[in-house]
Amino acid sequence: MNAQLPHYLTGGEVRAGDRVRYKGTSARVVFVSDGDSGDFSPGYDDYRGHEAGIMLSGEEDALTFLREPDEDLEFVGRRAAA
Repeated sequence: MNAQLPHYLTGGEVRAGDRVRYKGTSARVVFVSDGDSGDFSPGYDDYRGHEAGIMLSGEEDALTFLREPDEDLEFVGRRAAA
């Protein structure tokens, strides 16, 4: 089974490194996974094989795990590929 990585409610694919707001607080996506594969920021490779979902790093590096995007997750921006 080749599951698809999560998408924001607006339609764009969630990617590691995305700047977001979650419940009004600024955060960064540190990994997104379908349970088998995903997109991981440097230093978060240990989460490979973690359950499907999205991990956010917010204020004071607090981590928040979401099983799927919801109306509280707002895409802010993405760094251009080098």
